[in-house]
Amino acid sequence: MQPENPLDRRPVLLPDLCIRGGAVLTLDAKWRIFDPGFVAIKDSRIVAVGHLAEAEQWPARETLDVSGTLIMPGYVNAHTHISMSPFRGAMEDAPDRLTRFIFPLENAMVRSKLVYDAAMFTIAEMVRSGTTCFADMYYFEEEVARAADAAGVRALAGETVVDFPAPDADRPYGGIERAEHLAKDWKGHPRIRPCLAPHAPYTVDASHLAEIAALAEKLDIPVMMHVAEMDSEHARFSATHGSVLRYLDTTGILSPRLIAVHMLYLDEEDIALAAKRGISVAHCPVSNAKSGRPICPAWRLSEAGVSVGLGTDGPLSGNTMDMQTITSMYPKLQKVREHRRDIVPARTALYAATMGGAHVLGLSADIGSLEEGKRADIQVVALDDFNVLPVHDWYATAVYALQAHNVRDVLVDGRFVLRDGKLQFADERELKERLLYHARQSAATIRALQPAPMHPHHTAGT
Repeated sequence: MQPENPLDRRPVLLPDLCIRGGAVLTLDAKWRIFDPGFVAIKDSRIVAVGHLAEAEQWPARETLDVSGTLIMPGYVNAHTHISMSPFRGAMEDAPDRLTRFIFPLENAMVRSKLVYDAAMFTIAEMVRSGTTCFADMYYFEEEVARAADAAGVRALAGETVVDFPAPDADRPYGGIERAEHLAKDWKGHPRIRPCLAPHAPYTVDASHLAEIAALAEKLDIPVMMHVAEMDSEHARFSATHGSVLRYLDTTGILSPRLIAVHMLYLDEEDIALAAKRGISVAHCPVSNAKSGRPICPAWRLSEAGVSVGLGTDGPLSGNTMDMQTITSMYPKLQKVREHRRDIVPARTALYAATMGGAHVLGLSADIGSLEEGKRADIQVVALDDFNVLPVHDWYATAVYALQAHNVRDVLVDGRFVLRDGKLQFADERELKERLLYHARQSAATIRALQPAPMHPHHTAGT
């Protein structure tokens, strides 16, 4: 038998793009690194990845030389509320902020136009820091889906369900019907996946959680919910069932469909239960730290076999929307929690921000690593600035040194959404102007709700 000729594995048609010359972190199961390396792309998917010397076997319609860069998977932001960006920085450091200030503010100000404009603005912010996929939970979620589609990024769009009239529903639990419409309207989209998003165990009762679990099964979509986040929630369900998670286990909502967000108040029995039920966890270390709550036992969950991804939370919760900050804080806080320096090494943290998030969102067959056959969701990071030099360990550099301004190019499905630092889907000035318009419209309501004097919001250029 003749040995296989590598040229025989080339596609009949030329790749559309070959990105070459940078160090490639694949984040695949073998932790392959090609330094220097290349990635070849055809029809939205990666057709080859390897050492630079092999790139000549994959001539493409366009070749992009990115020597002196780091090529790695785009970040997967496993939980956020991107349309809260007009409110960023408002009503900070106040106790009971959610019920006293945020819910009333949203009821007064959140409308479909704000949701779309703010979504476009925040998608741009995320793209400029290397995020290619995000999981969102908010009102008028069809507008978030529409914005993600227009921007060309990947998203899990979750319609919020609460037990009171919401900005987009005039009756309690009206979000369930809206979520059904969302699921039907976006079914089969190549980049946008609909989701049911009951807000929390304290805002959705047991019977409706059971209804949502059944509906998710019928529609074959995920469920995303804040779980074990609040101290009052913890106290309430610990008194009746031993813990929040053990209460939820009585409702039927705990299943592999559930993306449990936060998961702060857990004991060892809860961790074992999470693993047994096959739920996934979206860990938001920065917003949790900012709120002064316990640190999620993410390392222990991961050790128990639970899939863990990382999220920014919303612009009003964690403020920053760049995943570099989140990825860097994750191992640091876990080391503090466990009093151990050796846990959550850098490559594990980067995995959580890429493949971990892909697993959590049910997308790991398509994204999260740079492998043949996967979607070409890629970021190219420049390595010529003070903050990243020198490089001794690629994973340590990626986790502890990179900042948002280092991101040079971002591709989703092989198409540039950021190229040479410039957005490809919208005018940056227009995005900022629209965001500031909604911030001005909200300012009077924010001042009325604000419990203490505050400085005016930034209105540059107006």
